[in-house]
Amino acid sequence: MKPDPQFFLKDHLSAKDVEHSGASLYDHLCNVEKILRICRCDDATCLAGLYHSIYGTSVFKHQTTNDRELIKSVIGERAEFLAWIFCNAKRPFCWFFGPHIPFEDGSFIRVDQKTLHDLHMIEGANMLEQHGGLVEIMSFASRTDSGAVRVGPLP
Repeated sequence: MKPDPQFFLKDHLSAKDVEHSGASLYDHLCNVEKILRICRCDDATCLAGLYHSIYGTSVFKHQTTNDRELIKSVIGERAEFLAWIFCNAKRPFCWFFGPHIPFEDGSFIRVDQKTLHDLHMIEGANMLEQHGGLVEIMSFASRTDSGAVRVGPLP
């Protein structure tokens, strides 16, 4: 049985003890996941959002762990792959190259359109969360019929 990803992040990886953007890393990561769920992203994308800086990023250098197999066992292979790409991408520069994402080490990875879309959603949720957008998106979602923001399907 897989551990609960939020509990694991908070207690096993001690994300509650790391500062991020004036709050705890744990709070930031949970809010990013919440934004992605409001936007009806799939479960793998939401879990990748929850773990989007677990290996450190080009902006947030703190590396909570480098154990990819451990993280796969908690959030699943696809979610971990999205989180790993996000952590290694040369952000925000990388988003201008379409499916060819440059990494901090100078290498590139080519991704399909769905993966690129999911990474863009994680970046958007990350930026919204850091700039007070959670309250606004929750307010907007509460005014919709379904209580969620609908992000249209990929072409």
